[in-house]
Amino acid sequence: MCSFGYVLTDESFNIIETDDIVMNPECEFDWYLFANKNDIKLAYPREHFRKQPNFTTFYERIKKLATAENRLVFGFSSLNDVGFVVTACERYNLPRIDFAAYDLEKIIKKDEVIFGSLEKRCEILGCDNSDLQAHKSSDDAIMTMRLLKNFVQKENLSVSELCQKNQQQCYSSKQFLKRREQRAKKKARKARFAESFSVNRRRKDSKTIRFD
Repeated sequence: MCSFGYVLTDESFNIIETDDIVMNPECEFDWYLFANKNDIKLAYPREHFRKQPNFTTFYERIKKLATAENRLVFGFSSLNDVGFVVTACERYNLPRIDFAAYDLEKIIKKDEVIFGSLEKRCEILGCDNSDLQAHKSSDDAIMTMRLLKNFVQKENLSVSELCQKNQQQCYSSKQFLKRREQRAKKKARKARFAESFSVNRRRKDSKTIRFD
């Protein structure tokens, strides 16, 4: 993880606080992120990330943001975001941050008219994001907030009503761990099958030479 962007609002979507918590990922960046032909650009030069403290410095702050009482958390493809936090805790041997986030990508996917990336869905719903920088974590969080705001207005729902109708699209830390375990088991089964197929194929193709 190299950044944790968020926006905190009240129930009327008035912004209380927003920030991009930038940190040193302490690993190599994917070269593709800095390729000239890549449309997805990081918000800062890699040297800026290297100068920051690592995840441990921001652990308590992120935990407080994610687990505060009477707080609803939303994301776009939120299971991935939950997973980044879980794996960061594991990497630095910190207690797991147990929280859950509603996934607007899955919730809005039910509406076939609203499709595509976060930016595209915002455009369809009339969100003006001309003041924001795509792929800057805090600005992505504001885009997600505006998408939520315009979507509930379109559906004539309160945020609470939307959540009640979409409990199955709320992904927790425990769900991430369960899915990761399921993927690992599936991968192991495929590997065993591939090995078994290879052995059986070799046996079928082999010829026995007999000497009388």
